[in-house]
Amino acid sequence: MLGIVASHLSPRRVDDFSKGNFCMIESGKQHRSVGFTTTIVISLLLGLIFGLFFGESIQWIKWVGDAFVGLLQMAVLPFVAASLIVNVGRLSAETGWKLLRISAAVLLALWMVSLIALAIAIQAFPMWETGSFYSSSFNEASPSQDWLDLFIPSNPFRSLANNAIPAVVVFSLGLGVAIMALPNKSALLEPLDVAVEALARLNKLVVKLTPVGMFAIVAYTAGTIDLKQLSLIQGYLLTYAGSAIVLCFVVMPILIAAITPYRFGELVSALRDPLIAAFVIGNSFVVLPMIIEAVKKLQIDHEGWTDELSSHQPEYLVPLAYPFPDLGRILGLVFIPFAAWFYGTSIDLDRYPMLAGVGLLGSFGKPLITIPLLLDVAELPSDIFNLFLASGVIAARFGDLMKATHLVAFTVVVSCCVNGTVRWDFRKLMIGAVVSCLLLTLNTALIRSYLDVSFKEQYSRADLVAERQLVFFSDRPKSRISSRVLAVQADFIDADSRGQNRLEAIQERGALRVGFELGKMPFSYSNADGSLVGFDIDMAYYLADDLQVSLEFVPIERSELQLHLDAGKIDIAMSAIEGTVEQAIQMPANMRYMDVTLAIVVPDHEKRNFRSKEDILGIPNLKLAVIKNSFFADRVKRLVPADFEVVELDSASDYFEGRSVEADGLVMSAESGSAWTMLKPQFAVANPLQGKIQVPIYYLTASDFTFEKFLQNWLALKKADGTYERLYDYWILGVDGDLPAPRWCILRNVLGWKG
Repeated sequence: MLGIVASHLSPRRVDDFSKGNFCMIESGKQHRSVGFTTTIVISLLLGLIFGLFFGESIQWIKWVGDAFVGLLQMAVLPFVAASLIVNVGRLSAETGWKLLRISAAVLLALWMVSLIALAIAIQAFPMWETGSFYSSSFNEASPSQDWLDLFIPSNPFRSLANNAIPAVVVFSLGLGVAIMALPNKSALLEPLDVAVEALARLNKLVVKLTPVGMFAIVAYTAGTIDLKQLSLIQGYLLTYAGSAIVLCFVVMPILIAAITPYRFGELVSALRDPLIAAFVIGNSFVVLPMIIEAVKKLQIDHEGWTDELSSHQPEYLVPLAYPFPDLGRILGLVFIPFAAWFYGTSIDLDRYPMLAGVGLLGSFGKPLITIPLLLDVAELPSDIFNLFLASGVIAARFGDLMKATHLVAFTVVVSCCVNGTVRWDFRKLMIGAVVSCLLLTLNTALIRSYLDVSFKEQYSRADLVAERQLVFFSDRPKSRISSRVLAVQADFIDADSRGQNRLEAIQERGALRVGFELGKMPFSYSNADGSLVGFDIDMAYYLADDLQVSLEFVPIERSELQLHLDAGKIDIAMSAIEGTVEQAIQMPANMRYMDVTLAIVVPDHEKRNFRSKEDILGIPNLKLAVIKNSFFADRVKRLVPADFEVVELDSASDYFEGRSVEADGLVMSAESGSAWTMLKPQFAVANPLQGKIQVPIYYLTASDFTFEKFLQNWLALKKADGTYERLYDYWILGVDGDLPAPRWCILRNVLGWKG
């Protein structure tokens, strides 16, 4: 229908039609219908309503949005490459050199604006301290970026096929520069001009489908977005989104209007359509043709400004700026300070220059590569990267909003500089700069006030440890297993003295006696209500339930462990007991069930002094604490020089509660140390050996072949049926095992539809 109407219009009207100025011809009169922007807004609202109404059941519509984005991508990269080649090739060497100098200066100015906005946005996170669960990526290397492959088009066709935009731009610029000096370059440029025009028309045809595509994208997003994950990263989203809105609709138009002939209203009007499209689609690259058309329209509408030379400038300036870091990429680095704040720690001041350098260079590549690298540089748990990915549904759209604004700002300012129409109004510029900083600061202050009131109480990590309950009772609600805590009693009967193996004695007694050490978080400890909980305690419940016996927990000291096992006072010790050579000689019967990582827990402000083994050895009068009879006690004495003092403690709580001789750090497993920092947020886990020393932990029994074989098979079964992994995720990594509830939607939660 739209195509039939368009076929009856004049070329001028067809062009207007493609831009969204829909016209209908009826009885010789022209009637303006709904504008393109209005149509998009209606599509957004309808998509939002449909998503909220149907919820997750609208997932099928995703293919419509994917098809629309695919159609937009179809011709954009060829258009960028051909446009750069043609428009750079037609320049003279003098104009090209002038353009290079001006472009570099404008990019630096835009980066400076971005860095100032970033510095202000960082202040949105109020100070607080907390700890974090152990990260599964504690010992993993950060992903690396192949910078040569990103920027060097060794195979231009592969770069085109893989959407390697920086490499395609480098190739196109190089070819365009080479064409500059050719005497008969018009013979090549004229056919390429036709190709550029054809690709532009193809993009305009696809743009007509924008309302349909945006409806599908918004409906899918509104119906499936995980609101719980978004609430976790509300600090990042609020800061990033608030700063983006102020930058795009106030700061950049004010600053551009201060140095160009354009008025604030003209700039906002020109930005409107491409910004809406970039935000909803979530892909700034596919809207490059819309950005180019918007800038051209801005030039044409400004009376007496444009000519034949300047009319082509947007076609090569927009693609030229695309691969470089932009407002969105640089401001997106605020996720790193957010991550530090989220974990209740701080980034050392000497790390900021490195973070700024790596972040700026990394902005040339994808955030999926840059953010994990920056988390590593900042020494933050990389598990929060999962929240960054979850935030992409919303945050990436604000990034594309800023990317589109950046491209418009770059193109407009460079065009004015090249054409000599820059109008420096320093008074207006200074006023604009002051107003911009005040608005960004106000935005930051409001977000900080909100987070200071709401976030700390909502996400107290001490409660995540202190109030944790056993998984067993929710996993096996029908189990009638009972448990009690007993002291070691003299009349405990040794199974061997009655000619029984350990399994027979447990079955006859009707109870499994489990030795444990209290205060070994997150393996065996008392929670806030006094219940005995932890990974090993949960495993003990599963073991007793599978044996169909009750549980008797027996507190033990590490020094008496061998005595109690040999005398049959306990059947098994389950309390994160590290393996040692002495233990292997005295108690060969053991079941290795996990490897933990050697680390050092230190006061938070001292963490920078424990980044590597060399840093530690450089600390004068170093004093390290260890737990008596542990693997770490034996290992540390072998690793550190003789002039370093090693203090043995009865328990980890002696160090954290300050009941021991003052020590610079406590050597223990990263898994246990991370749990302790949740309760004692003024401490942090340092990883000076980069996870190179892994320590096995065991369940120990007295020598009994039948019982040992049973336990080995039982452990294998628990790993095979997912019990072990579920408990590891819950107790060690802090992942709640509850199945996610269906997304709220009007159809199910309001109207009661059960389908």
